[in-house]
Amino acid sequence: MHKKISLALSVLICSCANGFAESSEAIDPYSFAMPEIVVTATRTSMNTQSVPAAVEVITAEEIKAKGAYVLKDIIGSATGVAITRANGRASLSVRGFDARYSMILVDGKRIPAEPDPLYELDRISLENVERIEIVRGPVSSLYGADALGGVINIITKTSKENSFTFNLDQGFLSRSGDKTGRYAFTYDSGRQGKTSIVLSGSLVDNDASLKDDGTTYQPFGNRKTFSSRFEYYPTDKETVTLTTSYMKENTHEYAIAQTLAGTIRTNIHDDNKRSEYALSYKKLLINGEFFVSAYHSIWDKYNDTVNRANGQYTNAAYGYRTISGLEARISKTAGDNHLLTLGGEFRPELFRGTGTQSGKGTFTKTYHGKTYTGSEVKTDYSALYFQDEWKIVPKLLMVTSARYDDSNRFDNNVSPKIGLTYTPEPGWRLKFNAGQGFRVPSPNQLYRNLNVTRNGKLVSSVGNPNLKPEDSTSYDVSVERDFGKASSKLTYFSSKIKDMIDEVWVDTAKIEFQNINRASIQGIEAEVSSPLSDRLSWSANYTYLDATNDLTGARLYNRARHKISSRFSYHPEDSWTANLWVDSYLDYWFQPAATVSTNKSYTLWNINAEKQLTKNQSLLLGIENLFNHKDDDLSLPGSFIHVNYKLKL
Repeated sequence: MHKKISLALSVLICSCANGFAESSEAIDPYSFAMPEIVVTATRTSMNTQSVPAAVEVITAEEIKAKGAYVLKDIIGSATGVAITRANGRASLSVRGFDARYSMILVDGKRIPAEPDPLYELDRISLENVERIEIVRGPVSSLYGADALGGVINIITKTSKENSFTFNLDQGFLSRSGDKTGRYAFTYDSGRQGKTSIVLSGSLVDNDASLKDDGTTYQPFGNRKTFSSRFEYYPTDKETVTLTTSYMKENTHEYAIAQTLAGTIRTNIHDDNKRSEYALSYKKLLINGEFFVSAYHSIWDKYNDTVNRANGQYTNAAYGYRTISGLEARISKTAGDNHLLTLGGEFRPELFRGTGTQSGKGTFTKTYHGKTYTGSEVKTDYSALYFQDEWKIVPKLLMVTSARYDDSNRFDNNVSPKIGLTYTPEPGWRLKFNAGQGFRVPSPNQLYRNLNVTRNGKLVSSVGNPNLKPEDSTSYDVSVERDFGKASSKLTYFSSKIKDMIDEVWVDTAKIEFQNINRASIQGIEAEVSSPLSDRLSWSANYTYLDATNDLTGARLYNRARHKISSRFSYHPEDSWTANLWVDSYLDYWFQPAATVSTNKSYTLWNINAEKQLTKNQSLLLGIENLFNHKDDDLSLPGSFIHVNYKLKL
């Protein structure tokens, strides 16, 4: 069956590509679309056709076309990327690696959050995003731990012109009428002599939406963000950048707790604050670039649980995390065929929490008349990395890189990677990548002891201080074919993970982190995109995934065997735009409770139409989940209908 699927996809892509070539005599097979430039895959500028790594760029135009407000609204249609819906949350998965293995960066910097980044898709606002770069496959050779599955780098806008943009979006769920209001603004000063400033902010406020059992589909409440970017240009080759950002989140979630006294309906309250500060300096050299950056970020969390029947507090928790970083790198050409990059990083991290039981730095917090004891985890990370981009011959590029990581709590590690791009003739490319990645256990996985929500149920989650670090060996091979403005790609990928860490149900009310020995993740990615006419374009991608526990042979949970995404974009006239896109998950292996495992298959259709009212005003009407698919286990509440108004001054 798998061979048949692979063969069918190969034939489909090749036949589509040939069809595109033959559809118009005006298409020159050696006149191709200009490729996007990416910086995440190599930390240097390289176009997507040349770079060996599997990359994808989501542009600001695509974000606008889909009416996307947060990362969750746009990321799930990318090749090899899936939205997992376990535990009542939408989280990220890249090539079968869940959110813990897929690093999310903002302008190349780590962001502070809960030590396991399962909640970031709803928190990262897009009102000031220039593009999103996705690198699939291990990138530990440049970014260190946590990059086994890939890297998502959200790159914010730099100053372009003096303008003010306001964005208003109002929507509701068709089944219940529960409302969501979303508001955003961006101010751009434009270049003023040697300086510029960009300010942006957003507010999201959503009602509670209830499942049949009285629990909520997702947290409800409000989230506010604000960011600033100040740039100073001493010369035309130098840039000093100061950025700040702030997020405040105040949400509630209804859940059910099973206790010795029986079932308790609870209200879980989260009060989260995040602030970030960064200062960087970049200088263009005659034959390269120098970059240095320092940043500090803070995550401050308060959580409490209330018995909804009597209003009494049953639990409270406190968490505090800081990440400080100092990084420097230099890239320079060596001869005619080499571009060398050398960099280093020092990153101390602190995590303190009442749900953390490390025994170090103990402290107490008193909430609602009850005293809680907590402790802390301090880790100092340091690293050196090196990369060589070598143009061996005009048709063959090799990129090799390696990174040495060390810390005061874990053994040192070396992560190598090699990538090749061979271009036998214009329009054809063969690519190969092989590399190793690693990940150290997070403080949560080692020392956690608190209650968490899993699919509307409040359960006990405990850490495991005996966890071992995880490491992986991965490779992929792909072929790319272009015809004029049409492009296609077929990729096979494989990863072997040793000592993979996963949540395991110990009993019906308790989960624990455990090393599940060895796991294998392999699959196929197929991509195709083409303009069908001057006003209609189409793109589609398919991912086949086989993720198993090598010890038991069982499939890994919260992964779909097949994922299909497709999009049509139509411009009937200059002032109108319409978009139709679909994401389909087939054979999604899911564990909603300790003793329950099930397969799910579902398809989400989405549509919108946008009218340019004037040069500076537009109105968009959109429907997400067009056919009103509802699934309480997966926290899918049905259709969401929204209207968006944008004004630019």
